[in-house]
Amino acid sequence: MTKRVVSIDVGIKYIGLAVTDPTWLIPVPLTTVIRKQSIADDLERMSKEFENFEISAFVIGYPYNTEEKEGRMMPVVKGFERRLKELFPNVPFFSQDESFSSDEAVNLTNISSRNYRKNKKAGKIDSAAAAVILRRFMETNAFRELKSKVLD
Repeated sequence: MTKRVVSIDVGIKYIGLAVTDPTWLIPVPLTTVIRKQSIADDLERMSKEFENFEISAFVIGYPYNTEEKEGRMMPVVKGFERRLKELFPNVPFFSQDESFSSDEAVNLTNISSRNYRKNKKAGKIDSAAAAVILRRFMETNAFRELKSKVLD
């Protein structure tokens, strides 16, 4: 089974998911999960997306504001992360600043203001934002150390 790093962009309505490619060189948008009534429901549906590969690590996008302080979504993200850690107790977790990842995703995917809503509902923006978060993590020493430990 292929080992992957999973990146998660947690929002109020959507959870964007991205993974490393099999060689761990490219971040790949995976899907977007539409949030339901409970975190348990979200985690159950999200876990189904991970059935075809082995998770080597999770990267959670942490929302910071422009003053580099915790953003208003941080309690939601940390609560989600805590529940995910209970579900995957043996998988390492990393955090990565997710500031402006959605804006960057919009620019990278050439989404215009005219078709923004359609692409948001289709999940393209959130999974692309998760890929942006993963790409940022892939540029860190923590990722390089993880990669050498897992793949070598």
